[in-house]
Amino acid sequence: MSFKDNLKSKINLDRVFHRLVSSIKEPPGKRWVDMTLTRELLSNTDFAYRKVRNLDLYILPREGEVMEVLVLDNELPIYHTTVDDVALRKSPYWQQMFSIRNIRKIMNDHDVVVSKGKDTLERLHNYALARLDLTYNKDDLALLLEEARHGLEQESIERIQESFDLFFELLDFQPVSLGPLAPDLLIFAGPSPGSGAVPAFEHFILFNEKSLSLGLKRGAFSPEDDSDLAWIMQYAVGKKTADLQGIAVFEFLADLALEKESH
Repeated sequence: MSFKDNLKSKINLDRVFHRLVSSIKEPPGKRWVDMTLTRELLSNTDFAYRKVRNLDLYILPREGEVMEVLVLDNELPIYHTTVDDVALRKSPYWQQMFSIRNIRKIMNDHDVVVSKGKDTLERLHNYALARLDLTYNKDDLALLLEEARHGLEQESIERIQESFDLFFELLDFQPVSLGPLAPDLLIFAGPSPGSGAVPAFEHFILFNEKSLSLGLKRGAFSPEDDSDLAWIMQYAVGKKTADLQGIAVFEFLADLALEKESH
């Protein structure tokens, strides 16, 4: 896949993972997991599905007969053992229940279980990300920049938003909410190095979804700073001008991304 496709896959995997984690319900004695989203996450890993007895298993080879085995149920346990051992522990035949050794295995899986619940989801998410080549170079960024240019020229909010998503993923830019101070503006900013307890950002972007105007102000920014808030309010009514506008904003982001990758 192209770098853009890999980056879009990462964005989607992150969203699926966060939706899964936030959707887990853990009432006393009973956990509930969204199986559809879990299967989507699994489909992006090297786990292979196998039906064993009444169990939905996802299996990843390890060494010899020992496998990494996920049981798709609300506990989401992952075992490092054999498939037969998992079947015994999770769905034993009645004849197997007459063995004290088997009963001990069924009652206690601490010797073979490696994760459950959210820990399993994080493990699967990491496996899925490891399959993606997220390295990039100047040519890759040039393609992203050209698509951003087309989005602005065509006044396509969908294409502009996709370009935001891709560059913001590379640079860890996040939305900044200022509530009613600038209702027509979407504001995004990158993390500021060494920021402390007070939220601080760097290089904030201002995008008006109605007019499709796009600007960027270089330098540090804090939503707790009155002068920064005053500047944004003046910008919103046309009394201040951004340091960069239009495609120059994306060119600046591409330069930041190239600098980040070179480090």
